[in-house]
Amino acid sequence: MKNKILYAAGLFVAVLVLQACIEPFSPPEITSAEHYLVVDGSLNTSPEGSSQVRLSRTQNIYDKGAPQPELRAKVAVEGDKGSSFAFAEVGQGAYTLAARSFRDTEKYRLRIKTSSGKEYLSEYVPVVKNPPIDSVTYKVRGAGEGVQIYVNTHDPLDKTHFYRWSYDETWQYNMPLYSVYELVGKDIVYREQSINTCWSNANPTTIVLGSSIKLSKDIIKNQGITFVPSTSGKLESKYSILVKQYALTQEEFEYWNTLAKTTERTGSLFDPQPAEVTGNIKSVSNPSELVFGYFSASNRQEQRLFVNEYLSRGLQCEPNDTLSAREVPESLDLILSEYYEGNSPIPQYIMGSVNCTDCRLRGGTNQRPSFWK
Repeated sequence: MKNKILYAAGLFVAVLVLQACIEPFSPPEITSAEHYLVVDGSLNTSPEGSSQVRLSRTQNIYDKGAPQPELRAKVAVEGDKGSSFAFAEVGQGAYTLAARSFRDTEKYRLRIKTSSGKEYLSEYVPVVKNPPIDSVTYKVRGAGEGVQIYVNTHDPLDKTHFYRWSYDETWQYNMPLYSVYELVGKDIVYREQSINTCWSNANPTTIVLGSSIKLSKDIIKNQGITFVPSTSGKLESKYSILVKQYALTQEEFEYWNTLAKTTERTGSLFDPQPAEVTGNIKSVSNPSELVFGYFSASNRQEQRLFVNEYLSRGLQCEPNDTLSAREVPESLDLILSEYYEGNSPIPQYIMGSVNCTDCRLRGGTNQRPSFWK
């Protein structure tokens, strides 16, 4: 018992000492009023694929709101053998380049000139050949806890070794009540466009990396991409994921790996501590200026997967009321259907809550995606 008391006392003193040693630390990179350029994008050398570069500015850690986009910049890709391709600004800091042919033997760099006249250049990078995705698969975890998404790929030439994946999610959901009619002015008419089924989407920024450098063959098997929990609401009806694969140089792999450690794995004393990750883009006039981002060139590979598991339950709703045509305009509910009571020629209208009827209120759109099946 005495040993236990001494141990507890010692632990208490240690905690007090640790607390006394804690001092707030605010690196200048996160408290400075300077907003540094952030470059997110790459050159997609696939003949049928477009490229996008997104420009924004860093935020002070105490700033609120979304990052400030870099507008009205001039963005171009230059080849070391004289070629040049200009990107078009499409809004919100995004710049795109339509699909075209690129030479695998040519190296490319990114040139950016901001509206304030500052100019930035990346290093010349080689075109890294990217093998096709073999498959995108999934497995239901546990007793319907969710779905784990996997990707499989391999390079028969054993030359790639370093990979990164990103993904876009789209999911369909249905409302429990179906509205057949709508009120236009004072008239009750058939609803022209269904508001029962909608689609939502997300573009997560999670960094997913894989390497076969320590394996005898350049094979990536069952690389986890993401876990979709049943509680997310994405598995109520149908879920789709578009997996995008990028082949990397070792230098770019190390950049993304360091960035992942800095942005996604910190949180405790034993996690990797934040580091300055700047990439291969520099300011032309001021080489010491911080610039964040890594420009690369590769033929991006994509593959889409549909999942029909129905692991989530949607809202449970019942109709609210039955109203006459005269009462309908005074109601906040939507018109579900009509019915005739007995031999009466005058219809009555069954009403339902907007929140149980209009799928758009959950943030999605009732416009069916072109790729949906």
